[in-house]
Amino acid sequence: AYSLAAGGSMVHPDVPGMLLTPICVHTLAFRPTIFPDSVNLRLLVPHDSRNTAWCSFDGRNAMTLNKGWSVNVTTSKWPLPIVTRSGQNHDWFHGVTECLNWNNRKAQGDFDR
Repeated sequence: AYSLAAGGSMVHPDVPGMLLTPICVHTLAFRPTIFPDSVNLRLLVPHDSRNTAWCSFDGRNAMTLNKGWSVNVTTSKWPLPIVTRSGQNHDWFHGVTECLNWNNRKAQGDFDR
């Protein structure tokens, strides 16, 4: 939900990959990107950067990244299983459709009201 609100893509839970969604970007050069699960990402703050950067995961425990510091991101060897009531595919598609009102035709009221 956070990624979608920040302009990120929707990714089905069965897709083996990482979704990187930058937030509060000030240029169109930084776009949400989906990487294969085999990629090892290294996010580096350049030594000649004008300022430091911030890093947080799930919006918690933000920390400063000083010039020259980096963060390495990889997928876990042990993925977290998703438990659903009636099957992973059904719940995911149903949830997306219901929450975002996709393909739902809602009755519209009259203009006179």
